[in-house]
Amino acid sequence: MEFPKGTIERYRSAWQLFTSGASKDAWRLSSGLNQSAPEFPAGWDLSSRIALSMGKPEAALALAERALAIDSTSTAFLSHKAFCLLSLHRIEEAREITGLLSQKPPVTAAEFDTLGNLFSQLKDQKAAEACFEKAVALEPNRSHYNTNLALARQANGDLCGAEQAFDKSIRQDPDDYEAWLHRSRLRKQSPESNHVDELTKQIAAGGRSWRAEMSLHYALAKEYEDLGEYSKSFFQLNKGAGLRRAHMQHNPQADIDAMQCIAQHFSKQYLQTKVQGHHSQEPVFIVGLPRTGTTLVERILGSHSCVFAAGELNDFAENLTRLVLANEGRKPANRQQFIEASTRIDFADLGKSYVESTRPYTGEKPRFIDKLPLNFLYCGLILRALPNARIIHLTRNPMDTCFAVYKTLFKQAYPFSYDLDELGGYYLSYRELMLHWHEAMPGRILDVSYEELTSGLEGECRKILAYCDLPWEDACLDFHRNAAPSMTASLAQVRQPVYTSSIGRWRNYRNELQPLDKRFREAGLDF
Repeated sequence: MEFPKGTIERYRSAWQLFTSGASKDAWRLSSGLNQSAPEFPAGWDLSSRIALSMGKPEAALALAERALAIDSTSTAFLSHKAFCLLSLHRIEEAREITGLLSQKPPVTAAEFDTLGNLFSQLKDQKAAEACFEKAVALEPNRSHYNTNLALARQANGDLCGAEQAFDKSIRQDPDDYEAWLHRSRLRKQSPESNHVDELTKQIAAGGRSWRAEMSLHYALAKEYEDLGEYSKSFFQLNKGAGLRRAHMQHNPQADIDAMQCIAQHFSKQYLQTKVQGHHSQEPVFIVGLPRTGTTLVERILGSHSCVFAAGELNDFAENLTRLVLANEGRKPANRQQFIEASTRIDFADLGKSYVESTRPYTGEKPRFIDKLPLNFLYCGLILRALPNARIIHLTRNPMDTCFAVYKTLFKQAYPFSYDLDELGGYYLSYRELMLHWHEAMPGRILDVSYEELTSGLEGECRKILAYCDLPWEDACLDFHRNAAPSMTASLAQVRQPVYTSSIGRWRNYRNELQPLDKRFREAGLDF
C-alpha cells in the first residue's frame, strides 16, 4: 500500500519527539499524520502510545484498535493494546492477549522483551524473567535487555544474578543511570567489593541530565553508608535529594492542610454514625509511612496459606475518586472540596467496587493484603466502606523513619521526602492524623512497632495473626524463605531473616539531622 508523500518522514519525526519527551508536540504531529494518511497503521499505533504516556488510557485503547483494524497481524500493535488494557485494569483481557502472544513464540529480542514487560505488569515475574533471558541471549550486548533481566532477577530474589546483569548493562551503557542505583541497593557494599571509585568518576565527568546526576548521587550515598563513611554519604544524599526537590512542583502546606481537613470532616462524631458498608472480610490494609516495616509485615502475613499479598494497590483511591465524581456530577475544585464530597458517597458501593477491582489477582484466598502505605489517609473511609477490613499501622522511631524515607529515591510518590524540613512537617501531621483515627475509632487499627517486631518476632506475629483472625502457621516466621516476588525498596532486606541493625541508624548522622531532632523534641516526641 502506498501512502502520501512524506508519511514515513513525518512518522519518524513524531517518534523522535515522543522518545525525547516532547509528548505534546509528538501528539500534534501524529494526529496530523493520521488525518493525512488514515490507512497508515503505525501512525495510529504511535498516537496510542503517546496518549497512554499522557495518562489517557481510554483514548489510547481506541487508537490501538484503529491500528489493529488496519493490520491485525502485528504483534507490536497487539502487545501495545494489552498495555492499554492493563492501564484500564482490564486484566483478564490483557492476560488473554499475552496468552495469544505466548502461543505464537516471539522471534526477535524486542518481541521477547515486550512480552516480558507484559508478564511483569501481570505480576508473573518468573515468566517475565524467562522472556528477558531469551532477549539477552539473542542480543547480549543491548544494555536495555540486560537491565530488564536484572530487574526481574532481583524481584525473584536472585540478587547475585541481578548484580551480574546490572554489571553487563553498565559496561554496555554507562549512562544507564538507574542501573547504577539499583545495583548499589542489591547488597551491603564492602571495602573489598564496591563501586565508589567508579561512581565518583561518573559524577566528576558531568554532562548528564539532572535525573542521571541525581541517581548517581543516591547510589554513591548508599555505598558510602555501607562503608561507614557517614559524612560523605550524607553529602551525596543531600546533593541527590536537592536535585529531585528542585525539579518538582510540590506545595508541602497543601499536604498538611489536607490531613487537617480529613480529621475535621471525618470527626469522631461523624465516624460513630451508623452506615451500610460492604461486608467482605478479605482486605487487610498495611499503612503508615514508607520504610517503617510495611514490606516486612506484608511478607510475614503473606507467607500464611490463607493470605494473598497483592502489593501496593491504588484501587481504593481510584474507586473513591470515581464515586466522588459520579456523585457530585463534576470534579471538585480542590482537595478540601474533594474530602468534603467523600463524606457523601455510597460507602457500600465503594467497598464493593474496591474489592471487585482487585480481581482477578485476589479472591482465591480468604484474605488479601493491600500494602499501599499512604492509605493511612483513608482509614476512616476504609472502615466505613469495609467495616470488616483489618488495618495494620506500622510505627517506627520518628528519626529512623524520616532518615530512612529521606535516603530513598522513590519513583513517583512521596514528594515530601526530599527536604528534611518538609519531611518533618509531614511526619508531625501524619502522626496527628493517626492519633485522630485511634481516638475516633478505638480498637479498629492495630499498631505494630518496627522495633518490637524485629526484637520479638514470634510474639508480634501471633498478635498480627490474631488480629486478622487467622490460625498460627510457622511459615510466617520463615518469611525470608517466601519465594514470592518483591518490587519494593526493601526487596533485598526481605530475603534475609529479621535483623535489628537498622534501629537507631539515624544516630550515625546526628550532626546532620540535628535540626530535625530539635524540631521533634520541641513537638514533644519521645524517642
